[in-house]
Amino acid sequence: MITQGVQILAEMQNCSPVLLSNCKKLEIILGRGIKEYGLNLIDIHGHTFEPYGVTIIAIISESHIAIHTYPETQHVSIDVFHCSTKPHQLYKLLDFLKLQLEAKEIKLLEVCRGNELEAKDNDYIISKANYGIEIHYHIKNNIISKRSRYQKIDIIENDIFGKMLFLDGDLQLSESDLLLYSQTLVECLKRKESVNRVAILGGGDGGVLNELLRYNFKQITLVDIDEEVVSLSKKYFYKANEHPFERPNVKIQIEDANRFLENNFEYDAIICDLTMFPEELTNKNRQEFYDKILLKIKKCLNRNGILSMQCCSAHDLKTKEMLLKIIKKYFSGVEFKSVFIPSYCEPWIFCFAIKIKINNGSNK
Repeated sequence: MITQGVQILAEMQNCSPVLLSNCKKLEIILGRGIKEYGLNLIDIHGHTFEPYGVTIIAIISESHIAIHTYPETQHVSIDVFHCSTKPHQLYKLLDFLKLQLEAKEIKLLEVCRGNELEAKDNDYIISKANYGIEIHYHIKNNIISKRSRYQKIDIIENDIFGKMLFLDGDLQLSESDLLLYSQTLVECLKRKESVNRVAILGGGDGGVLNELLRYNFKQITLVDIDEEVVSLSKKYFYKANEHPFERPNVKIQIEDANRFLENNFEYDAIICDLTMFPEELTNKNRQEFYDKILLKIKKCLNRNGILSMQCCSAHDLKTKEMLLKIIKKYFSGVEFKSVFIPSYCEPWIFCFAIKIKINNGSNK
């Protein structure tokens, strides 16, 4: 969803009770902060309540800022609405107000406004599922939060799972169990001899690529649509002298997976490590997207070529049933495996299969 604005709710505690009763002074402070941090003030108005309390409302060209004070409890509630998806200057303004009001503590909640309501707690990142659960990950350190051309990218440090990568709020990678996830996707390739050329669809975080490099595959091609995911993963998840992306047998292709597969390459194995909802970047529905891309994967595999794929949560029965039906349509020897991934907080389904051989020995 493209949001139409950002709303930040702030609660400041243990503020100066004298300042919280001074309407004129609060107007001056807010007006100065608006000007200093690049916002455009249209009008500002304050009102003092009896026996105590002040409300200040500033109309800015981007929307509004409201301050409500409670001198008796040394508390301030602030509401900032801004018709932008880049709230950086708003947080600077709130830091300024915290300093000016002598607040000892501040709590923030960011809400993306638009067709849906999406709340962002600065202390947690929330990963939501379409099958009835959501998981809150504590942010020990907020490393980066930005929007690329294709998606929202967040990298945080968590107390238990270490550094974690989220795309549009969906967990992709965590340091603590990256090896478990990657080994599961790669293990089926080790069962076969003469696997030389491997392609990874998605996987711009480099986790599966790093695992593949432990074996003697002659050529590995990583295909990811988002160059920023690859760039940020290089910077934050790998030491400078250990970049899997820069090995001589690795080719990085910044391209849509569907378009890449139209070239009908001949691979011994293709690992499908796309995000959970890759169809959102297309005009196709979920079933149509997977039907078309799995057919393309089949055409790009050599005789007896291997498909390895991350599918969905074990709780997402609808997606599992849909994928089973489509995969069996194009592949044989289909095997599903459930593995509990600790950072996902749930068991995850992986699929392994081989290209269907036609009776006359040909491959289509």
